[in-house]
Amino acid sequence: MIENKQTDLSPELHSLYRSREQTALSLIDKSDFSSAEQEYRTLLSEILATQGTATRYHKGGVYHQIGYCLFLQKQTQDALLYFEYAFIEDCINVSGFEAKQLPAYYNLYNVYRISAKQLEDLLNRIKRDMYSNIPLDAQNYLKSYLDSGGKLDSIALIKRNNVFIGGNYKNIALLRHIADKVRECEFSSIMAIDFEVTNEEDIYADAMALLQDCGSAIFEITFDAGHLMEIERAINSKLFPKENVLLLFQKRRDTKDHYISKMLLGVEIKPVGYAKIEELPELVKSFLGKIRLDI
Repeated sequence: MIENKQTDLSPELHSLYRSREQTALSLIDKSDFSSAEQEYRTLLSEILATQGTATRYHKGGVYHQIGYCLFLQKQTQDALLYFEYAFIEDCINVSGFEAKQLPAYYNLYNVYRISAKQLEDLLNRIKRDMYSNIPLDAQNYLKSYLDSGGKLDSIALIKRNNVFIGGNYKNIALLRHIADKVRECEFSSIMAIDFEVTNEEDIYADAMALLQDCGSAIFEITFDAGHLMEIERAINSKLFPKENVLLLFQKRRDTKDHYISKMLLGVEIKPVGYAKIEELPELVKSFLGKIRLDI
């Protein structure tokens, strides 16, 4: 622990951060996740060395990206640790409410299914400790927290239990609602936006990598977006049997059907319509009760 003092990255360190991050993003685009991980690890080491013992820098983004690269390499339990480190860093630097809006929280809650109470307990412990000292190193802080009896119980991730959630991110509140219903059915929800490492307009490569680690998928297709390519990949590349893909759309008063993009004409999956959001829990539950788990 150190005195309650934080600083922004120095101009030199900020420049180094951007340079290494661009290299890492380029490697991720090429699906070289191991090299990207090493690039982020080197960056983390440089930040820790520059930070020293008299102050601290926020390292949530770097921890999250290491976790993301590990996740894409299917090292899910190692990834879990780095998402937890990222969450600790986020809790130090933002308010409690804001921490729950960040990717690290969503990954721990929706993907690893750590309870909201356990995450809140950790957040409250961090905020209490910060009155006198700020944790210098998230890794040592997590070890100390768990050694003192703190809990962060997660499930073992299995491909068949991972459900990819796709759709137009302008409709993010609805997608989050679907993800919550998936979690209530004892599955893990995977959304590309929670693992995002590129700009908001170009997350196709990230989504494709995550899609391959799921056993089923739910797409909200009322509004067209990049998920059309994800659906085509999921079906035509035989990632999933057809019964493991659910296409949802909001019914309109003037029609019971939904216009299907020409890109999807060959997928042979009939979209399921709903008139009210209240219908979604039963639709999700029914779908997950019928999917094939032997994949």
